[in-house]
Amino acid sequence: MLLDTAGRQPGTRDATLAVETKRTIQTMTDTVFRQWTMLRHIPRAPQRVTTSALVTRLADEGFGVTPRTVERDLDKLATLFGYTCDTEGRTNHWYWPKNFGAVEIPGLEPNTALAFRLAEQHLSRLLPPATLDLLTPYFERARNVLDADSQKPLTHWQNKIRVIGHGPQLAAPTLDTDIQRTMYDALLHERRVTVDYAPRSDDAGRIKQYEFSPLGLVSRDGMLYLVGPLWEYDNVVQLALHRVKTLEPVDKSVYRPADFNLDDYIHAEGGFNYPTGEGTVELVLHANEATGAHLAERPISDDQTITGRANSVEIRASVLDTDALMWWLLGLGDGIEVLKPERLRRRIIDTLETTLAQYSPTTDAGENASNGS
Repeated sequence: MLLDTAGRQPGTRDATLAVETKRTIQTMTDTVFRQWTMLRHIPRAPQRVTTSALVTRLADEGFGVTPRTVERDLDKLATLFGYTCDTEGRTNHWYWPKNFGAVEIPGLEPNTALAFRLAEQHLSRLLPPATLDLLTPYFERARNVLDADSQKPLTHWQNKIRVIGHGPQLAAPTLDTDIQRTMYDALLHERRVTVDYAPRSDDAGRIKQYEFSPLGLVSRDGMLYLVGPLWEYDNVVQLALHRVKTLEPVDKSVYRPADFNLDDYIHAEGGFNYPTGEGTVELVLHANEATGAHLAERPISDDQTITGRANSVEIRASVLDTDALMWWLLGLGDGIEVLKPERLRRRIIDTLETTLAQYSPTTDAGENASNGS
């Protein structure tokens, strides 16, 4: 048997070196992934995170490291990436500067940049400014990537897509960014908060204080609503985020009513459509040809039926009786007549009579008009 000068079979040294090289590369790769994961968990000011919290979050993602290793990584990478820390006692609180640009590894590819660009264009009317601020560094980077090569067809896609809504576009309410971030953190980690809240229904403008368990966040028409119970009551309420005046975290887990599900609350229970308490009803309408054609294309329920022709179309559908349903029916104007349920028909008649009275001139106004004064 042939041996080399070290007494090993030929090829053994190369095989050992290959194994060691592979192990070294794997270790380096794991280190890079761990450090990048750590960087992603550092929040933007005014939020901060401690070293021990980063150790816990890394452990949750499968990286078992000591606080000393994390602290060493943080110190080493701070100069390179530009984040910083505040030291309070023996505890370091790490954060990115508020206006720091986005750091992405690998670099933003054109397809990803286009997705960010379209998100910026179309979310700007749907989300409050405070939410968009969190994405601003990525939007800026996406614009730079797309502008770098204006000859590529992908760059011009953003100029060929538009999203519009019905009616006038109302401006989104102004949000306190600190309140928004604290509420999001409570929602993420399932912790309660104490809020000072200004209900719109209180004509005196009084501020009310609640202990609130955020279980869901809903964006509707550019407004953000938190869904959850007050204290430990089982009924779920909605808090408009812009009406929260102050907010403090509470070191208690959220209270979750039995069987609560956000989708069921929104769709099956009609939580955002203001149910009347009548439950599901059979809606029967007479509609003109245009309205009938519209509802044929976009049914109001899965069991909707349409019979008749031209201006004698009859539409039947099982729907949840809500205030939003009545508002929608009123919006169809003289294109429909509600036949059933009788209670809904009566409410619409009363509303139309009240509206007509508001537009009808008073006796004095009528007399003045007839006199030319």
